This record gives sequence, C-alpha cells and structure tokens, in this order.
Amino acid sequence: MGRDDGRAGYRRRAKATLEKGAWLSIALSEIACNPAPAAPASSAPTHAAAPAPSASAPVWTSPNQGEEEILQKFAPYAVTDGSIARRVLYTWTTREQIAALEKDRVLLTRTESPEHGASYFDQMLHARAVAKDPLAEVLRTTPFARARYAWTAPWATTFGLGGESYGDRLLRVTLKQDAWVAVLMTSKKNLEVRDLAGKPVPIADALAHPERIAAVYFAHDTPVTGYAASMAGPEERVGYREYVLCNESMIESWSIRTPEIRKELLDGAAALRALARFLFLHPPERRFTGVRWNVQVVKETFPLAEPVPTLFGMYEASLAFPSGVYEPESNRLNIVAARIEEYEEQQKGSPLTHTPTAKFPPPSERKPSPPPRVVPWYERH
Repeated sequence: MGRDDGRAGYRRRAKATLEKGAWLSIALSEIACNPAPAAPASSAPTHAAAPAPSASAPVWTSPNQGEEEILQKFAPYAVTDGSIARRVLYTWTTREQIAALEKDRVLLTRTESPEHGASYFDQMLHARAVAKDPLAEVLRTTPFARARYAWTAPWATTFGLGGESYGDRLLRVTLKQDAWVAVLMTSKKNLEVRDLAGKPVPIADALAHPERIAAVYFAHDTPVTGYAASMAGPEERVGYREYVLCNESMIESWSIRTPEIRKELLDGAAALRALARFLFLHPPERRFTGVRWNVQVVKETFPLAEPVPTLFGMYEASLAFPSGVYEPESNRLNIVAARIEEYEEQQKGSPLTHTPTAKFPPPSERKPSPPPRVVPWYERH
C-alpha cells in the first residue's frame, strides 16, 4: 500500500446477499440430512445479533476436527507480540504504480500521500523523535523517509480503515535474512527492535547499524471509544496495525503477477469462505461488536505471545484492521472473499521478480526528515 494509493472504497453487498442465500440453502440441506449431535452450550461472548446458543452450538475452547482444518488455514497469517518479525509481506498498489515499478524498478518512492498527507505512523514516530527517543530520531531521517505499507495476509488489507481501497494489484516482498524489524506501539514509551527469529536486538546495536532495519511494525493499540472513535484527529481513531517498509536496501526481492501470488489470494479467499460457512452453520456467541470489538481485539489479542487456538483467536490474530467488514460474521467474510477473488483476476500477465540494488546512504548523507504534513480529515477529498 503506497502512500498515495487510491482511497475509493466500495463493497459488493449484492453479491454477499446472494452468497448468504446460498449458505442458507446449504445449511437447510445439512440440517435436514445430518442432524447435529448435542454439545455443551458455548461459553464464548454474546453477539447482539446472533441467535441464542443451542444444543448444536460448537464449543469454542477446543477446536474439533472441522474447526481445526479452518484454524490451520489462518495460522500462517496470525501476528501477535511473540511473532511480529516476518520476512514475507504483501502490499497492495494501483495499476499506475505497477507500471512505474516495471519501468523504474524502485519500490519505495513516496514520503507521504499528496492527498492525505503524513500517515498516523509518521505523526507518532515524529512525536517520539521530538521526545528524544534515539531510535525514533534515526528512523525520522531521510534514508527511512520513503515507505510502503504491508501486512502478512493480503485479504486482511483488501479493505482499509473505513472501507477504503489501496489498489487491486498485489506485491509480494521478501526481506533479507539478516533484516531487523523495529516495533512502535502507541501503548509503549520506547521503540524496540527484533531480528527475524523474533529475538530482541539491543538498541545500541540498532543505533550502530540502522542499515539493517528493513521495516517498522506499527500498532495503534490505544484506541478510544464513543464519539472520538472516528478518524477525526491524531488520537481519535480505532485500533489497527501495519508493517511499514522503509529501507529498500534490506529488501531481498519483490514480485508481481507470479503463480505464488495468485495462489496466495485464492488460499486466502478459501479460508474466508470456509470460516464464513462454519459461522453461518454454527453462529457463536460474541461479547462485543463494532468499536467495542475493536478494543477487545487490540487489547486482548495483539499483546499475546501466541494466538489463542480457537477460530476466533486465530482469525483475530490475523487482522490488521479489526473493524467494519472484518468483523467475524458470515456475510462480512464473504464480502472480503469476493473482493479477493475479484482482485485475483487482476494479477494476470507476465510475472516479474526484481532484486533491488539500493544502497543505504552513508552518515554524511543522512538528514532529519521535515515535520509531517497533517491534513485534517474534513479537507480530504
């Protein structure tokens, strides 16, 4: 997701409605032919729109065979505090930026979005640098100014915050084996650094060798509720997270239109369809929905050492944006799956894999980045 990718979000609600009808037909057929055996009532949280638990509802504390198969589909995507460092990431972009990539072979080109200004990540990193965090001061220099946003699962960023779109062309990015990932969480005072094995890197080492920092894992894990949960200001937004690719010299390769990319999209859509079908047939109880669900995921799932081994636990650990269309409901998941299947068709063409040749600049060429340009939401078009 480049810093100036398109933001025109849309949803395929009509298609989702038809799909829900299809699930209903399947459900009625299965109920008629294969009555479910009795099972204990679920102890999971209550969803206001879900039906009351019945004898056929699944037990969510331990996966059965059907749940286990779905759980394994989401396991590769899950990110918790114990598994932040990732070597392979995916980023969406536009057809126009793909054309520029094919011509110039430069992945990181933008310092900000011309329309939206500086990202919230840039604003928070700048604030930490002003507060004299030594690593933030390094990351707020020109070698790290150009960036692109990414995540472990392409389906999890198909719809951005508020339903916005980052483009329908997908890039697969592989970091170098010796790359480091910096960690910036709004809930923590200091930044951290981890290697790709997940081990902490001493800040002194990171400051001595900033050229090894390939990306920053950024988590806005201090969301607010009520009227302030809109995107109105720098502190008034729901919780979310992302990887910020910010050092092209530590990228081993990037690729577009490869069979591997198309398979990844189809696998993601299949996982969503499987979970959607299961949730339709076995509606679970949920404690929260909407903004309260966002807070629950951010506060309870993001900080875990490893995902909770349940369908909800693994699915929520896979999310970058736990809000809106990503709430774990059958019809919503089918909307995301439909978008992924639509985008898979856009990946046709000659495959391309490129190895960047960018060099990290010497200290003499490293300059402080200018203060971030903040564009109020009401001025955005």
